Amino acid sequence: MENIYKNLHSNQKIVIYEMLKRGINVEVLDEELELVRASYQGHVELLYDRDSSIMPYNVAVLAGDKGITKKILQSHNISVPVGEVFRLRDREYIKRAFDVISSPVVIKPVFGSHGYDVHINLQSHDEVDRALDKMARVKKPDTKVLIEEYYDGKEYRVFVTKNGDYAVLHRDPASVIGDGTSTIKELIEKENYRRFHPRNNALCEILVDEELIDYMASKNLSMATIPQKDEKVYLRPNSNVAMGGLCIDYTDLVHPSVIDIGKQVLEAFPGLPYVGIDYMTNTITEQQNPDSYRIIEINTVPGVHMHYRPAIGKQQNIAKYIVDLIYPETKEKEGIKDEESITKVKSLLPR
Repeated sequence: MENIYKNLHSNQKIVIYEMLKRGINVEVLDEELELVRASYQGHVELLYDRDSSIMPYNVAVLAGDKGITKKILQSHNISVPVGEVFRLRDREYIKRAFDVISSPVVIKPVFGSHGYDVHINLQSHDEVDRALDKMARVKKPDTKVLIEEYYDGKEYRVFVTKNGDYAVLHRDPASVIGDGTSTIKELIEKENYRRFHPRNNALCEILVDEELIDYMASKNLSMATIPQKDEKVYLRPNSNVAMGGLCIDYTDLVHPSVIDIGKQVLEAFPGLPYVGIDYMTNTITEQQNPDSYRIIEINTVPGVHMHYRPAIGKQQNIAKYIVDLIYPETKEKEGIKDEESITKVKSLLPR
């Protein structure tokens, strides 16, 4: 039987998998747009990626703007990095802001994802200039950029719903472990091969790009460097899984105060049914206070796959929590029984 969902993204496949288990019919309308039609006993939804009728358009747009998100969270006494929004062309104002912040900074586009064009831990005007030069090669002069305090903490993705369901991942930046004989280039190649032969979790290939090369150079490393046996070498500053970061489940380790803060984020955006929060802290297992954490940004289309198949730790099926909200009438449904649908479901999951 043809798998009509095979060309969709893994995140959406897992949501569809959860729907099919409940007897919800799912029809692909446009593969390129990731647009599907779901129906159950007269309840019809159009899913654009993972967005459905329960996700308010205005909230999704506002949450996608990192500058607006910062202001809304601040107004609800939620800790965020100190920062301000400028146009990319406003270089002198950006450098003045660097002086005012008086600490290492992060510069990134107001709109963006997967860590692209994000420059972190900038500690001088020269480093700010170099970051802006790189952005100017791929962005227009009137592009909005955010300069903000660099908060030195471990990064987590906190997923929480208005029903109180949650899951937490620690995201560790891409790295390799030395064997005493291989170069970093060879270690990356071996690690990338291992991750996909076979692929049994959500890990992506370690992306080798200009940022990785520049980051290694700042640490006096190159692709020809031979790390010592068992030495862990970080390859980039940000922890995005799409760029090779490691995802580790922390759901059972997180302190309840972290989830309480996640619920405050939902309340700050009226109508938001669920959210993925980029959360920085060094005390994830302890009571949180305004100085112990920062929320970097939020995501209304959070990654599902990395929770479903983390590199380390327990599976967390956040697709179940999402479908519970979209189709609450199926929440207690045990699942489908007909063999054709079961075969379709089993063929869905990413490999």
